Amino acid sequence: MARKFHYYNVVITLNGTATTLYFSDFLEAVMNIDWHNRLRKIKFHPTALFHVKMPHHDLDQTCRVACIGKYRQSIKPYAGDINSDQASMIDKDIIEMVTLVTVPMVRTVLVEFNYFGVKVQDIEDYLNSFFPMDNPRKQWAVSFLPVDSELSLADIRRSNDIKSVTLKMNAEDEDFAATLLRSQNPSQSSSVFGGLMNLAGTINEETDAPIVELSFGKGRKRKVDLDSVEILRLIDLLQINENDSILSCKVKYKTPQSKKTQELELKNIGVKSDSVLEGDKANHGWEFIGDKILERYIEKGRQGSIAIRRMPYDEEANMPALVPLPGEKYFVPIQQGQRDEDEQSA
Repeated sequence: MARKFHYYNVVITLNGTATTLYFSDFLEAVMNIDWHNRLRKIKFHPTALFHVKMPHHDLDQTCRVACIGKYRQSIKPYAGDINSDQASMIDKDIIEMVTLVTVPMVRTVLVEFNYFGVKVQDIEDYLNSFFPMDNPRKQWAVSFLPVDSELSLADIRRSNDIKSVTLKMNAEDEDFAATLLRSQNPSQSSSVFGGLMNLAGTINEETDAPIVELSFGKGRKRKVDLDSVEILRLIDLLQINENDSILSCKVKYKTPQSKKTQELELKNIGVKSDSVLEGDKANHGWEFIGDKILERYIEKGRQGSIAIRRMPYDEEANMPALVPLPGEKYFVPIQQGQRDEDEQSA
């Protein structure tokens, strides 16, 4: 299965100013913290940096491949064998892995996109929880800065022929309920936004499906004008990039330049992206995925260097001592023995 990844520049800042510290060194420092304290609660999900390793020996050894896992502790699938009718509910926690490839010398990080895994904002929140916060004069942070994509909404704005819109949402995410509530206020309930979210809510209630996918466009029997202004307003109201319940939003439209029909993914549209393992049906581990991402990055000419941003750096910065114990907001209780089902699903 194809694996998509996004390009970011990554800097460690002190009081908002980028420092000379390397992100890979920071990851190694986090890895030195014991497992129970490395596990942190991010948006109600236990999350942890699992591994940091060197890539395959044929690749750039200055780079590092890492993985961050998010635990899914409720609504688990079944496991079985296709040769029998036996199916067993999975007892253990399910982990959604996200692979990171960091290129220290140019301060670039390539982040795998996983619908159900941690997002970049969650990774920042997780990593920043290890910095000391007791000194207001020394505020540290890890910042992921999107590398600009060649694509933009401007192409859609210029198009007068939008063919269709396909929206995929995770109804189990807390952002779904908040978006549904926003869509039903008097000023939005009769709009495309209100109608679309109302339909998504109804589908979720009647089918109990965690993933809701909606497509709408020009019909064959009657003309339906998808006004680009209205579509852009819908995108704005959905708050696509800040809304974790939005897994995908694809728009098919006729380009104003070539007059050819193309499909554009609007989730993270402003972030440079690429993909690996197209057409591959194997179930690969995070290390292999990381090596493939690094291979593609090298093949494409190592794009996305921090040098393009011309950022000033604080030469005097030294790595601060990290805080090994998670604060109350991030604390995850570790249970011994048989765990209570209600607590597992919290």
